[in-house]
Parts: sequence; structure tokens; C-alpha cells
Amino acid sequence: MYITEERYYIVNKNILKILGIWSEEESLLVLLQRILITIIFILSIGTQLAVFITSRYNMTLFIKIMSITFPVLLISLKYYTFIFKSETLKILHYEIQEDFKILRDKLEEEIIQKHAHAAQLYMNIILLLFGSIMIGIMILQLFPIILDIILPLDEPRPCKPILMLEYFVPQDEYLYTIILHEFIMVLLFGSVLLATATQLLILIYHSFGMFKIASHRIKYSIEESVLYTTNLEKESAICNRIMHAVIAHRRAVGFADAIITSFNVPYCIICVVGVLSLSINLFRFVQDLMSKDMGSTILSFIATLGHLLYMFAANYIGQIVSDSNRELFTLLYNTSWYLMPVPSQKLILFLMQKIGKDYYFTLGYIFVAKVESFATLINTALSYVAVMYSIQ
Repeated sequence: MYITEERYYIVNKNILKILGIWSEEESLLVLLQRILITIIFILSIGTQLAVFITSRYNMTLFIKIMSITFPVLLISLKYYTFIFKSETLKILHYEIQEDFKILRDKLEEEIIQKHAHAAQLYMNIILLLFGSIMIGIMILQLFPIILDIILPLDEPRPCKPILMLEYFVPQDEYLYTIILHEFIMVLLFGSVLLATATQLLILIYHSFGMFKIASHRIKYSIEESVLYTTNLEKESAICNRIMHAVIAHRRAVGFADAIITSFNVPYCIICVVGVLSLSINLFRFVQDLMSKDMGSTILSFIATLGHLLYMFAANYIGQIVSDSNRELFTLLYNTSWYLMPVPSQKLILFLMQKIGKDYYFTLGYIFVAKVESFATLINTALSYVAVMYSIQ
């Protein structure tokens, strides 16, 4: 089972180590990594807010600055949340290894590996998209320079940073330094978002796998070979199988509860900031469409789409967790429980009472992760957009 851990989770662990989130022990190198990243975060937010000092304030300027500042703040919150919960991550990975030890047959191993492989596949897709976006940003940023080399003009084509940043220095003289800082910002923020999102994806997909194992055990809790044995042997075999199904379900729920408990309060704050960030970026996208600024429109469209995809994925995954628990109840109800001995029927009844309740990922005890909640978030964001439009 150690091979499974290394095969599917090592890439994400290495990214977390590079960012100073995952560390086997607290060392000076890890501290320097975190300090350096913190300095980049502060400089990024500071150079954006400094634009208000050198430019005349208006609603359009506020929206342009905040449409970048809020996502940066959002990613910063995620980064420090994972730093403070780094020990919890290690505990959760230890629990994954312990779950591997309770697998009873090859089919259960295939189930857990299937879900680990699915998490790895989605992680690779996200890595590919991230790499493509980074290459696109580089090409977009360096496109005028590349054209000057291929098709030179009498005067060099204008080249400017994509983001609105203020360094209090002549931009033309330090253009390449500014572009380099901008690229480092985007690379760092994207890496943090990628690492934290895929880590949660790995943990939640393992929870899916444990729910499926519990379903598998319930589905095969009673077989014809058991029904034709003596009552005492039948009762012992069925009770033993129900017990193993209960163990798998308890570990699945316990693992999911550990994820919720660990990230409950921080992600409640992140959810609120995320809705505000979506509202501002959506409003900027509408403004850019009306102003027909193609470059700014593309940037705001990518930011808005990123918010929507992330929120939908989070709520959809929460819906899958709920559906997995409900599927478990359906399988239990459809078993041939009436053929079981009376003591086993009583065990089935208690188990049905346990898993018959709806199970959801809940943030801050108020926000439930399900598909309907995604529509609620969109409606809330649109309400904020309407407020900003009326103020303007």
C-alpha cells in the first residue's frame, strides 16, 4: 500500500514542499520559504493598492484594482490556512495509510486505487491547464517584443504589464524587471491555488473510495452460500460482514468529518471573500465588454470563469459526497435483509438509522456544499453586481 501512496500523491506533496506547506520537520529552509512567499504576497498587494496613491480615484479604477486584489487575498488566505493546518494534513495522510490496511480483498484495493487514480488524473489535467495558462501569459506579455525581433519597425512596439501595478519608478526603464515580478506573482499564486485545490481533491476522493468500499461490503453482505448454512453459522457470517461494512462507513464519515472540522472556519471566510471577488470580477467583465477593451476583457473573462469553475467544482464534489452516502442507504435497503436471521435484521435496522440521514459538507455551519448552493452563490454575486452598478 505504500506504493499506492507514493504513486498517486507524491507529485502533490512535492509541490506543497516547494511552497513550504508540507515539511517533515520545521527547519530554517522551510521558514525562509514561507518568509519569501509572504514578502511576495505583501509586495503584490502593496503594488496594486499603491495605484490609488498615484491615480485619480473613481469607481472604474477601484473595480480594476480590486478585481486583482481580491483573488490575491483569496489565495493568500488559502496558503496560510494550509500552513496552519500542515500537521492536520499529515494526520489525514496517515489515516489514508491506515485505511489501506483494512482492505479485505483485491476488489476493495481496486476500488480505492480507482479513486486515487481519478484524483491523480484530475490533478494532471489541472497541471496541464495551469501550464497552458502560464505559457499563454508569457506569450501575451512578450508578444510585442517577439514581433519587434521578427518584424522590426522604426519605433519599438509598446509593451506594458498586464496588471495595474505601481512601483514608484519609471516604467519604461524597469519594464523587464516589472514583467519578471508580474510573472513570478502569477506563477506563485497559480502554484498555491493548484497545490491546495489538488490536495483537497485527493483527500475528498479518498473519502469517496471509502464510501464505495462500504457500499461494496453491504452489497455482498449476504450471499446464497451463506443462506444455505446453519442458522448459527449464517448469523455469525452475516454479522461479521455487517460489522466490516460499518467499519468502512465509520472511517469514511470520520475522514470526511476530519476534513470539514479542519477547514471549516477558514473556508467559511474564504467562501465570503470568494463571492465578493466573483462579484467584482463579473462587474469588471461587464464594464470591459461595454468599453470594448479586448485585452482587459480577456483578462476579466478568465478571472470570472476561474471563479465559477472553482465554485462549481467545490459544490459538485460536496454533492457527490452526499450522493455516496445516499447510495449506501439505498443499497442497504435493497439487500435481502428479510432472509437474514432476526439479530442480523436488527443490526441492519440500526445501520439504516445511522446512514439514513442526509450527509453534507458544511462550512461555518451555514453553507452547505451542494449543486443548489452554487446557484445561490451566483444569485448572491449578481445581487452585489446590481448594487455596484446602481452605485456607479
